[in-house]
Amino acid sequence: MYKIDKHKLGDEEFTFIEVKQKDIEVTFMDFGATVMSILVPDKDGKKETVLLGYDKLSSYIDGEMFLNCIIGPTSGRIKDATFNIDDSPYHIEKNFMETENLHGGNDCLGYKFFDFEIIDEEEQTQVIFKYHNLESGSNFPGNQLIQIAYTVRKTELKIEFMGDTTEPTILNLSSHLYFNLSGNLKRQVLDNELSINADKTISLDSKFVPVKVVSLLNTHLDFNKSKVIKDVFTEDVYKRPEKGIDNPYLLNNVDYNKAQITLKDPISKRKLEVYTTYPCVVCYTHNFPDGLDLLFNRKHDKHLGICFETQNPPNGVNIEGLASSILREGEDYYHKTLYKFNVEK
Repeated sequence: MYKIDKHKLGDEEFTFIEVKQKDIEVTFMDFGATVMSILVPDKDGKKETVLLGYDKLSSYIDGEMFLNCIIGPTSGRIKDATFNIDDSPYHIEKNFMETENLHGGNDCLGYKFFDFEIIDEEEQTQVIFKYHNLESGSNFPGNQLIQIAYTVRKTELKIEFMGDTTEPTILNLSSHLYFNLSGNLKRQVLDNELSINADKTISLDSKFVPVKVVSLLNTHLDFNKSKVIKDVFTEDVYKRPEKGIDNPYLLNNVDYNKAQITLKDPISKRKLEVYTTYPCVVCYTHNFPDGLDLLFNRKHDKHLGICFETQNPPNGVNIEGLASSILREGEDYYHKTLYKFNVEK
């Protein structure tokens, strides 16, 4: 079951799509193919949103956090905003620190209006967003047809990332959902228990660009065994440029049928499991909030949300031995990520 609402802001019209299944309610927006809210029950059966959300529609345009939108044509930072395909250099927009490319540039998918169609069935509802990404000021080669299919069923949200191109390019799509399992933004995520199935990460340089594959084993960022997030936030962590966790985790033996990430809230007892076909996830603990007001009169504190940005390795096109995200004409881009919510007894 679903309903559609229209909201005007200036000359633009934004479409909200509210989807209801028995144990989950999800609201989408056509701007950025954004997820506005995900309502799931806590231990007492009370449904609350487990996503951060702005209190004003205009903040989704003005904000700098890419809050809950689709990221592309690439995710993360590309060093020196430069990459090569078949020995041909490409120079893309330098929209981060005046030297790097972040999330595909200022013309990225998170700030685009998508077309959509809805397939509504008894046990699930699918919302398919589509956007024709033409060569733009960001200077990525080729034209792409991007499709993002959200499927809502049971207590699950599945995202399928699809695309093609008219000429060789790089494509690395992700979702920038900010989770908070406390419900309605009651608490920071620091007391949550986190596990990530990864032995390696890509270390960051002083501008947060991934540059080198290194081992995670027996470091503070090793979440192979579950840890409470605040227990790894030592003084040394806050001395680092990222001021928290903002690291690409290279997943071990990727298997879509196995949860790669688990997050648990100790009070609401909500549990999130993440399944994906992507080989990498960037875990980000919301270290640099943009200060714009949130729902529920919540002060916009850091560490109020946590992102699991499943993707190909960011900057992989410039790191030997990693997936490069190069997509050629005639090839189909396809990955999927499943977010499954439960309550611990």
